[in-house]
Amino acid sequence: MKERVIKCLEVTMALSVAVLLFLNHEWIVLLLLCLLFIVLIVHFKLSKEKFSRDLSSISNTLEQILQGKSLQYDSINKDTLLDKIRMQIFRINEINTANKDQIEKERDDIKQLLAEISHQLRTPLANMETYLALVNDEKISANEKKNYIRSVETAEQKIKFLVEKFIVAARLENRIIQIHKFTQDLKETVAEAVFQVYKAAEDKKIYIEIKEKKKIDYMITHDRNWICEGVYNLLDNSIKYSPKGSRVQILLDDTEMFTEISVEDDGVGIEPGEENKIFQLYYRGNNISGQEGYGMGMFITKQIIAAHDGFMRVNRKEQGLKVSIFLPKVGT
Repeated sequence: MKERVIKCLEVTMALSVAVLLFLNHEWIVLLLLCLLFIVLIVHFKLSKEKFSRDLSSISNTLEQILQGKSLQYDSINKDTLLDKIRMQIFRINEINTANKDQIEKERDDIKQLLAEISHQLRTPLANMETYLALVNDEKISANEKKNYIRSVETAEQKIKFLVEKFIVAARLENRIIQIHKFTQDLKETVAEAVFQVYKAAEDKKIYIEIKEKKKIDYMITHDRNWICEGVYNLLDNSIKYSPKGSRVQILLDDTEMFTEISVEDDGVGIEPGEENKIFQLYYRGNNISGQEGYGMGMFITKQIIAAHDGFMRVNRKEQGLKVSIFLPKVGT
């Protein structure tokens, strides 16, 4: 608008000068001014047409975005206002596309989570329904009723366990857990995890051995509750998928930058290529597909260790598996 006002003022001034020159019989100068006036009119018209084309180009680009079409990224070399606007539109479109992809991924994750929750809860809920119906049967004996009630309690405990694990996995995946790290004895944390699986190991006559590669104080900055949960998951897997009368070894080691906790067993192990897959949520190895499990323990443990700025490593064995946790030492 400002440029148009200036153009009008220029034309007005030119006309005024032309009138003055005409009155003073300056014909040559008047002719030159007329030519200049014509040039200004042509320039104004061409500028208007170019402005219209630029707006049309911007409009077409925006229409492509609204229709969800991919934009064609032409080479932009000119440092003009139109090129800057086009580049900004392309960047906005890239951000919009990335946000759209993220929203679709989160939606798919939620759908998968709901499907998995439904699948995992279906069996214990069906069991509870069946056993509760049997309990109400007046023809059964007192001993049978007692067994049915015990089965209902088992199903209820399984549902409680699943719900708690689902909540923990969701919180870890969305990074909304609170880690409270203190410098404390890592051996006590490991011992607490062993205590939690002791009964299950005793039932299968599995011997749990704790070794220290170096006889030192393993004073590490960590959240005892969460690291205990992580080690418990590894031990629970080792006991669950190892034969009766076998051995599970826990080894503590100290390096310059990390403290290692490794859990090694003689169980079914994993197949080649599954070293990274076992950390995926709900993934279960091919060797254990016929046994009870939910595919959440390794995922939860890896998220816990990541929240401690550590990492995990899996080593296949000819018979069994070795899973190691590496926690950074203070000052590294």
